[in-house]
Amino acid sequence: MSDKFLSEEVLKMDKPAGSPPHGIEKKGPRSEEPAKSEEPAKGKSCQSPSGSKRAIALFSGGLDSSLAVRIMQLQGFEVEALFVETVFERCHPGVWKNAADLGVPLTVIPPQDEYVEIIRSPRFGYGQGANPCIDCRIYMCRLAKKLMEERGACLVVTGELLGQRPMSQQRAQLNLVEKHSGLKGRLLRPLSAKLLSPTIPELEGLVDRDKLYQFTGRGRKPLIELAHQLGVREIPQPSIGCLLTQPSFAPRVFDLLRIRPGAKLWEFDLLRVGRHLPLGDRAKIVVGRNAQENAILEATFREHRSPECVYLHPANFPGPDVLITGEITEAIVEKATATLIRYTKKTKLPPEPAIQIVWADKEEIRAVQPADQITHVPSNRLRLQA
Repeated sequence: MSDKFLSEEVLKMDKPAGSPPHGIEKKGPRSEEPAKSEEPAKGKSCQSPSGSKRAIALFSGGLDSSLAVRIMQLQGFEVEALFVETVFERCHPGVWKNAADLGVPLTVIPPQDEYVEIIRSPRFGYGQGANPCIDCRIYMCRLAKKLMEERGACLVVTGELLGQRPMSQQRAQLNLVEKHSGLKGRLLRPLSAKLLSPTIPELEGLVDRDKLYQFTGRGRKPLIELAHQLGVREIPQPSIGCLLTQPSFAPRVFDLLRIRPGAKLWEFDLLRVGRHLPLGDRAKIVVGRNAQENAILEATFREHRSPECVYLHPANFPGPDVLITGEITEAIVEKATATLIRYTKKTKLPPEPAIQIVWADKEEIRAVQPADQITHVPSNRLRLQA
């Protein structure tokens, strides 16, 4: 893992952190933010009406978080699972099934605008892609802390392993998450707990430290063996990981941040759909690749219709829909119509193709040149990001 995107507080270095790719300025630690108190987080009584001890578990539905839940159950805790959705990771049926198999209730928090601000300007920097892993964990742990206080629980539990992930699960980063989430002394990682400082519930005897573990690294086999020992019936398959870490996806994020500095939540959500093509410095288009993506583009436009959106639809032939966002000029619309024709099969084009153009306050049907007459879309202004 390269360290060039990590903040000085993470690296404990005197030199400034580097800049992420695609011309996005790296924001350093926010000096205006007030210092966090070093006092331990205050937790309520662990006792529920049934007499059980209470814990909140950040839950992905994967093996690690499932084991964390099971470990706490075997110590007599009443566990509530929490799945925090982002624009790039939604709660899927497998998460609900794994929570049901463990016999725990599942709370799902939908994507929030605060998460977009984390992507736009992460305090602790990006990883090798567009992944603000440390800031993301702090964000999720803060939401878990709020739920802990609402439920009268005494700790938050995660499936993190020391050394498993290079950016967010080294000892220094784990400590940063605990500190900045406000969970000092109340954040327990059962799978690596014996290698970390004891939490308040451990010191108070509510959690038996001897029945916690000291796993490290990325190895999955020992965890599978533990799952069998603890009675976890279904072993979840490993996930593909966060989209923001993927080299093919991260450029989309940085392009959006460059072209649309004030991009809204729905624009980040749309990054998972279609082909994304910058048109100049202040506009971009999304080209649908199939009927499902075309439907998503249309629904997105209808929901977020504004002067910064224009929707293109083939009027008399089957082809891709196109959504333009940004500072839209007539020249941008012309390039977008040319792109729509280029991504249509020639055999599907009529002699006189027409495109429906829908603006925020008007619609029109425009005749366009057939594909064999469209000779050039300037390569320096139109770059494919498939």
